[in-house]
Amino acid sequence: MISSNKQVSTLTVRRLAQQAGVTVHIVRNYLRRGLLRASARSPSGYQLFSSAELQRLQFIRTAQRLGFTLGEIEEILRRSRQRKSPCPMVRELMGRRLEQTRSQLEELLALQRRMTNAIEHWADLPDATPSGDDVCVLIEALMPMEFPDASQPGTRRPFWQGPVPGQDR
Repeated sequence: MISSNKQVSTLTVRRLAQQAGVTVHIVRNYLRRGLLRASARSPSGYQLFSSAELQRLQFIRTAQRLGFTLGEIEEILRRSRQRKSPCPMVRELMGRRLEQTRSQLEELLALQRRMTNAIEHWADLPDATPSGDDVCVLIEALMPMEFPDASQPGTRRPFWQGPVPGQDR
């Protein structure tokens, strides 16, 4: 039987999840992946976790919020268990991830500009029923602006970039 002192210092999967603010499913997934380890079992077979595992779970969630994948976190934990500093790897991964995030942000901002310009361009266009080979007059109205005539280089820009300065659309 477990002493009362041991019960106070150990947590079941459910209590561990509650204290970390995650679901039981997440805790079990981390257990399967080897990110967390039960320190003991209760007489009835429940896995029990120490406060160190709660701290490890909080570490994992913080690392995820920073953009690290579970695979990367596994490697960080593996290096730590081997008493090797994971810090150089963490810095390198974060630097790469930051560049990726900047690139994604630029792509999203460009998409936002295209969407805004499309909405503005469509404001005065009437709805139309497709006939023949056309599909949607709104999107098709943007095609000449997005794919300018190759015989006139530099005279038109993609619609999301706006008109060439000093030139009307």
